[in-house]
Order: sequence, then structure tokens, then C-alpha cells
Amino acid sequence: MRPRKTTRANHYRSRMTESRHSVMAVVAFIILGIGLGVGGVGFIVYKGLSRSDFFQLTAIRIEGCRRVSKNQVLEWSGIDIRTNLLAMDVDKVRRRLEEQAWVEKATVERQWPNRLQITVRERKPVALVNLRDGLHYVDKNGSVFAVVQPPEDMDFPVISGVAGKSGAEVADLEGLQGALRFIAYAGRGNAILPKQNISQLQVAADGDLVLFLADKPFPIYLGKEEMMTKYHRLARVLHWLYTHKKFDSTAFIRMDYLDDKVLVSSAGNG
Repeated sequence: MRPRKTTRANHYRSRMTESRHSVMAVVAFIILGIGLGVGGVGFIVYKGLSRSDFFQLTAIRIEGCRRVSKNQVLEWSGIDIRTNLLAMDVDKVRRRLEEQAWVEKATVERQWPNRLQITVRERKPVALVNLRDGLHYVDKNGSVFAVVQPPEDMDFPVISGVAGKSGAEVADLEGLQGALRFIAYAGRGNAILPKQNISQLQVAADGDLVLFLADKPFPIYLGKEEMMTKYHRLARVLHWLYTHKKFDSTAFIRMDYLDDKVLVSSAGNG
């Protein structure tokens, strides 16, 4: 009976199995050695392997990039294919990434013996806020996170009247949050008052909100409370003005006129 020939596939699977077993044995030995601390053997082995080519990175996978590029994420991480996976401080890499303006959250995962997975979740701007040093992106939570650099995307509502005394400081956080709540209601798909038709939300000195629409920028005085009620009430008022062809002659709207009444003023009627 002649011996059976070993195929390339069988040989490859055998080598992969041996490699996995070797990695598991090495990692187990490190954990055991460090845990027991017998004569410092575990520490010595760890220091040796942290310089070994066996755990040197050969592949870095980066996911979640939309606004930022993979090359930017790699540069911010401070790692490259010469980095030793065992010696890497993944928490430090994660913190370094989350310090970047457009990165809201990052996860960094080792894939033994020599691969790394980085996943980023980017911040999503919902508006622009006008501060002392220019326009900034702001997310739904009110975090001002990046200066707008033209020709970057500027197709967002602008919030003004909240600037502090210098730089990117926000002085009126309550006013900013009120404006963001109104924008959030407009982002829910109402065709009469969509987010795209909000040109500007100005926070007055007393904290009241004043809305200006993109299609005709007359002032709409919202006040500072019950933004959800006022949003839906304003949508109904605008629908009436559109259908009765009164919109173009409107001079201003006061949503804060009375608790249950809206004042609409037309041009020329005083």
C-alpha cells in the first residue's frame, strides 16, 4: 500500500493550525508568567516578545471614515506597520483619536498575532454656530467641534447670538440648546417647514429665538419656551399662508404673542 500524498491545502491548514497553537501557547505563557511573577520570568518574556517581529503589525484595518480619510486616522493614531501589537497601548491610541475634532468615538482592537482593527464614529454636524473666530460646526448635543473651512459643506442652519467674548467660546448654552431643539423638530420630515428652509436662528439678548427662513427672511419671533408646540403651530400657519397666497406679503410672525394665538403682520398693514 503506497503512502497517501499530502496536498498543498492540507499542508497549509496544518501550518495554520500549528501557528494558532503557537500563538495561544505564547500568550498563555505570558499571562501565566506575569500572573505568577515567578522570579520575574513573565516580565522578561513579555519584554522580549514586545520587541519580537512575531507580533509586529502587518495589517491595519480602518473603518467608519466619511468626513476624515483613513490616512488621517492612521496619522493621528501614531502607529505603523513597525509597531509591536503586544507592546501597543490601545487605550492611548483610542484617546489620541478621540482628541481629534471630527472623531466622536474610536475603538481599537488587537487581532492576534499581527493585525489591528480601528473603527471611528464621526461627529455629525446639524448646524453652524457663529462665534468670535468664525463659523463652527455643532452637533445635536451642542458640542462645537470644528471651524468651517470653505469650501467645506456649509448647507446648514446658522445659529447666531450665542458667542462669548473670544474665540470659540459659547456664552449662551441655553439659547444654543433651544435653537438645536427647533432644528431637530424641523429635521423630522415636515414638508411645510423642513430643516433645509431654516436659514438662521438668532438668539436675542433676552434669550428669545428669532427664526429667518431661506425662501423669505422675515423675522419669526419664537420666544424661548415650548419649541415643539411652536414648531408645529408655525408649520400650520405657514401652510395657511402658502395656500392663501399670503406668504409673500408677510412682514413678521409672532409665535410668542399670546399663549394660544399667533400674530401675523402683512407688509403695508401697520
